[in-house]
Amino acid sequence: MAKPEYDKAMYRLTTIICRLNIGEALDVKELATEFGVTIRTVQKDLNERLSHLPIERREEDGRYRFMGDYRLRGTSEPDAILVADLMTAMIRNVDAGYTKIADNFIKGRSFSTSCFLFHLNLEDISNYGDLFRLLNQAVALRQQVGFTYCNNQGESKEYTVHPYRLANLKGFWYLLAYDLKIGRLKSFYLKKIESPIIHPGNYQIDSDVMEELENFSNEIFSPWVCEECRTVKLQISGKARIYLKRNLPTALTIESEGADSLLVSMEYFADSEVLVLVKQWLPDIVIVENQVLTDKLKAEFDYYRQRCITDGC
Repeated sequence: MAKPEYDKAMYRLTTIICRLNIGEALDVKELATEFGVTIRTVQKDLNERLSHLPIERREEDGRYRFMGDYRLRGTSEPDAILVADLMTAMIRNVDAGYTKIADNFIKGRSFSTSCFLFHLNLEDISNYGDLFRLLNQAVALRQQVGFTYCNNQGESKEYTVHPYRLANLKGFWYLLAYDLKIGRLKSFYLKKIESPIIHPGNYQIDSDVMEELENFSNEIFSPWVCEECRTVKLQISGKARIYLKRNLPTALTIESEGADSLLVSMEYFADSEVLVLVKQWLPDIVIVENQVLTDKLKAEFDYYRQRCITDGC
């Protein structure tokens, strides 16, 4: 289900305020790329929606920051208090331990009486705090990183990358980074990154990579960033038709609708994305005119049936 526009705007505003509050100087174009919006939208955020805050634009580089040593502490501004409450409620979804920090950092008061409840379904990374902070630093300071990565097949491989973003995709944390060996942007699941090492020096931002990130962030529906995007047609009926029509995933587009079925197109990067959806709604979803995916689905059922026979299911 696509995230409502007000949710996207609130997330964007709280993120901007948080970064300003730790002293960052923000570039409008970079923010637009990160959030998948236009430069005009970010300018409106800074100049209108957050106009009650002392934000200034530096003449030397055009970046925005809080004036002087200003920080959000004990503010009496109703809108600022509302945003801070929302921000803290969201922070609890990342790591409950961050809430106490936010109490002092954002407003200097307890949030035990917060009016907001979020369930963002983010995975628990409390045991990966050191790794998260190290990668966040590497992204912020444009530092080259080396690490060992264990893939889904249990194979370990060494990588050297330029880290561009920490991203939460469908509740799971990933590092989006430019792989120096193969020369392209890749996604790395955070919990499979081991033995990270920060290399000396800073890398230069690649405009092509930033453009690729911008295109990716416009329609984030898959963690398989930078694989080839493909399309498949699916025929949907039964309970799946009722549910998916009401809660249409970002990757699906309705092509036509009959009395008791939908024909949709699905954009995907990895075959498993399609197969998982089809298996979840069997027998209500049928793959249309894609023999490769149909054969893979059949092979998985044959394997499952054979295991049931062997294991006495």
